[in-house]
Amino acid sequence: MTDQPLESAPQLVRLKKRLGRIRRKFALDTYDIFAKQVGAGHEEFEPPPAYRFAWATAEDVERCNPYHTELDAQERREGVDRLGLDHRAVFAFYAQTPVFTMWMNPRNIHVPGILKRRLGPGQVFIYKAFTSPDHRGKSLYKAGMAFVLSYLARKGMAELVGYAHVKKTISRKGLAALDFDSRGRFHHLQVPGWQHTFVSRELAENFPEALAPSENVLKAQKTISSRSA
Repeated sequence: MTDQPLESAPQLVRLKKRLGRIRRKFALDTYDIFAKQVGAGHEEFEPPPAYRFAWATAEDVERCNPYHTELDAQERREGVDRLGLDHRAVFAFYAQTPVFTMWMNPRNIHVPGILKRRLGPGQVFIYKAFTSPDHRGKSLYKAGMAFVLSYLARKGMAELVGYAHVKKTISRKGLAALDFDSRGRFHHLQVPGWQHTFVSRELAENFPEALAPSENVLKAQKTISSRSA
């Protein structure tokens, strides 16, 4: 004799499938905010051999190859719009081809739909880095950050801020190589019909002014969990 009627078996199967779908939709992502103080020794910048680093123009963004930069037609348009909002992009060129891109926000730490915090005086935030698959292993991510540090040092600015998902080993390795320090952590929990970002006390103390995260296409950025550095 079975413990329950046979006719209940299909209901149990449906319940298990529903629970499986819920588990698959449950997501908890953890990110760390890192910062590097700008020092007197950061003015000098030496690019890796065969590469040229420069601040991108709108024309540079418009001619990006999706394979080398991960920027499709819509993202190129949004990138040009971000330049118009005083964001900047550092590109590494191999010959005349952009093969590394990284963006800089002068006002906020902003992970769209997840977190937005006002930066302090003299701080900038780097985001959305990508290295061409053909040029990985050349330390272009590390060089890109060194390029920005050089710019900040010449401008007399204070600190470079970045972030990384806990599973993004390459990004975290690049941040560690330049001795970035932790400024706090945030967790983004997403379940069907609800999501919330939990901010550590350290992060809230370092960046006390919270803003509502925007989903505006002019500020659209891919989170670090979906990009390669």
